[in-house]
Amino acid sequence: MWHEEQLFIGGELRDARNGSTFENINPATEELLGVSADANGEDFDNAIAAARSAFDAGQWSTDLDFRLHCLDQLHQALVNHVEELTEITIAEVGATRMACSTIQVVEPLKFLPFYMDLARNYDWRTDLGAAETLGGECVRWYEKEPVGVLAAITPWNVPNQINLAKIVPALAAGCTVILKPAPDTPWTGLALGRIIAEHTDIPDGVVNVVSASDPASGAYLTGDQRVDMISFTGSTATGKKVMEAASANVTKVFLELGGKSALIALDDVDDFGMVAATAAFGMATVSGQGCALSTRILLPESRYEEGIEAIASMMAAVPPGDPTDAATMMGPLINARQRDRVESYVQSAVDDGARIVCGGARPDHLEKGFYYEPTLIGGVDNAMRVAQEEIFGPVLVAIPYADDDEAIAIANDSIYGLSGAVFGDEERALRVAKGIRTGTMSINGGVWYGADVPFGGYKQSGIGREMGLAGFEEHLETKAFSKPV
Repeated sequence: MWHEEQLFIGGELRDARNGSTFENINPATEELLGVSADANGEDFDNAIAAARSAFDAGQWSTDLDFRLHCLDQLHQALVNHVEELTEITIAEVGATRMACSTIQVVEPLKFLPFYMDLARNYDWRTDLGAAETLGGECVRWYEKEPVGVLAAITPWNVPNQINLAKIVPALAAGCTVILKPAPDTPWTGLALGRIIAEHTDIPDGVVNVVSASDPASGAYLTGDQRVDMISFTGSTATGKKVMEAASANVTKVFLELGGKSALIALDDVDDFGMVAATAAFGMATVSGQGCALSTRILLPESRYEEGIEAIASMMAAVPPGDPTDAATMMGPLINARQRDRVESYVQSAVDDGARIVCGGARPDHLEKGFYYEPTLIGGVDNAMRVAQEEIFGPVLVAIPYADDDEAIAIANDSIYGLSGAVFGDEERALRVAKGIRTGTMSINGGVWYGADVPFGGYKQSGIGREMGLAGFEEHLETKAFSKPV
């Protein structure tokens, strides 16, 4: 197994200053993988100082050609290290080999050429022409420049994808970065630091990677006035704390938070095969640990039982198993605490009068690992806790509705607005989709994910957009200029 134990600060791979480490546990076996450096306040301070100096005094923020050169090096290095990144991701995330060939490892590599091309062709200057203003004729224009030092705080569910989604557009824009990976998945972040150190000309301090056992250690970043922007992906509860901390210095924030997205099957669907496949296989890809997953399944009252039967049958086809096996489609949950959380939600649904259609227990055939069966809960009212709160596990709830307007109302009856899907006649499905307040929508199985597609949420699902042109421009400031004619 490839081990990643060292922090990356100021261009140096090193241990934590106090020598502390913390354990990295394999969620599929519950065995110790190894350790990671456990950073303290001094380490975070050093990382911020390095990023600040690299931005203020280095060439990174002003030399686009050099940035593109370095990003091309990084892209090639990551491509060459796909096998190692895959093995790390399987080991510490519990991601399946199948998922690593797509969203977990391989697909995120496309971010680099996309943002290199975007930065190369971007209109960094916009001329506004001459105009008479306040008694004088002036030539006006505005320019885009990098926001500065970015603190990127990332979760454990798809760490490679989110690490690169934050770092790459920021670097292309000319920012410097401190990355703090989640305590459950430190090695995917630390590996990125090592690859940068060993295979690129990225200057010292432009990228820093700091791992720590305490999830609250992000506070070292969110409250520091030397940080110009905070990019956070995680729970809504933690996102609110990040926003509160950032407010002290009026620091810019990007927040991608929780979701409870609705998949709506209209009553004119030919059959529920595609609906069931989308619901079941989407859930299996990350063991239900995905903020953008459609976990509320809205079915027409007239075909409710038909829909439930189809979905339950499809979920039975994706049992959890060993993520190292190429045939496995669903791995474990990230830790025991998360599995306990899932179990408590399932029990709350039963207590509220819902019924377990399939799953609802730990699998009998797996003695070790934090596994939970794919679970479908029927007889759910949208007011139930299990329909309103983000579970972050392989649990889907099926909710009946009477007509299109009620389906839209139920979908919108949530504090979240991150994603969603509609199946049915295309024109009708599009009308329903446009009525839902959410950041992304899939029509009849359309896949919206891609480097060029902006991702983010409405309401308490977040602020701003990640990826695409919008994600790039999150990392820019606008400066206006004027001079006499």
